[in-house]
Formats: sequence, structure tokens, C-alpha cells
Amino acid sequence: MNALAVKTQIWDRLRQRKFELERIERAYWQTIGDQRLRSHAEASRRAMRGAIVPHYIPREGLFELNVDDDIWQDVGLADDEVDPPAWLADDRVWAGIRDLLERDRCEEEEVRLQRERCNLQEWSRSEWEAVVHARDIHCKHNRPLARG
Repeated sequence: MNALAVKTQIWDRLRQRKFELERIERAYWQTIGDQRLRSHAEASRRAMRGAIVPHYIPREGLFELNVDDDIWQDVGLADDEVDPPAWLADDRVWAGIRDLLERDRCEEEEVRLQRERCNLQEWSRSEWEAVVHARDIHCKHNRPLARG
């Protein structure tokens, strides 16, 4: 019975040791991978003369893209571009474009609200006519309603 207990204890220790070694091995290979990545990044750092540095794109929120995010800006990808376009380089042009888009949305909303108002007026008129019709039928068959 004593030998069996010693044997199971040894097996448990070996299993624990195996998991410890697996963690160490994973950490080792992760470190090697990071070193290779850094060395490749360092080797590719050399830029051509006149190259434009792209805007920094943070990793968090990368897949929650917006139309105005920097990932859509193709600055420096075309060789023939000397000056970036005004919509990209001039903040006033960019703000003007956004203001025009907002104005267009406001005009669309105004048209929608006018249609909604007309629909509410038609509905209100039909409801009023139904109430008047019900009152007339009631008055025809019963005594007149008391006012006041």
C-alpha cells in the first residue's frame, strides 16, 4: 500500500512538472517569436527617400471602424502624389464637407417631418369625423347629449 501511494505521488509530481515545463516552453517560443518580429521590423524600418509616415492606428478598436478613421487614408501610397488633396490636408475643407453632409441630413429630416405632420393631420381628421359620425348616430337613436 505504501508503494502505491509513493507511485501515485511520483506520477502527480511528474504531471505537475510537465505542465510547468510546457508553460516555460510556451514562454520561450513566444520570446523567440517576439525577437524575430522585432528583428524583421528593424530590418524593414529603412524607408525610401521622400516617404510619408502613415498616421498611427491604435490596435484597440481596430475592428470598430468609422468612415473618418485614419486607416482609410492612403497617404503616401501613390508615387505621383506631391501634395495631398484638400479634403485630406485642409481641416477647413474637411469641416466644410462634414457641415454640408449634416445640412443634407437636416433637410432630409425636415422633409420626413413634414410628411409625418401631414399623416398626423389626416389621421386626426379621420378620427374627428369618426367621433362626429358616432355622435350623430347616437343622437338620432337616443336623446340628445347634454352640453356643458
